Amino acid sequence: MPINEWSDSIQVAELQNDPSFAEDMGLLAVYYQRCADDRKAGRADARTRDAVLDMRHVQFLNSSNIAQLLRVRKLAHLAGAQVRICSVSDRIWGILLATDLDGIFDFSEDVTTALAAVQMTRGK
Repeated sequence: MPINEWSDSIQVAELQNDPSFAEDMGLLAVYYQRCADDRKAGRADARTRDAVLDMRHVQFLNSSNIAQLLRVRKLAHLAGAQVRICSVSDRIWGILLATDLDGIFDFSEDVTTALAAVQMTRGK
């Protein structure tokens, strides 16, 4: 499975084109929904991992994929986690610019830089 636990606090999703993209984003949405519910219920033992979305293998995004990205971002935010997108091709970057998603998500050049940025943001 391309969603890997990089550490106790970060997971890396190596996204592919559909149908894998939809499946992986669905798994992330379920995970963050559960974490958001735990946080809302005040469960102190709840541990939420930040996410790095590695898009180096993604060659296209459709409206459903964009909706999934936004859903995961919203649920992660509710759960107290951050989402960072990395390794975006020029083609995908054009789609993100055209849909104004470049101002909503945080981006990094590659996975290593994304991991460092997430850790720095968390103060680790």
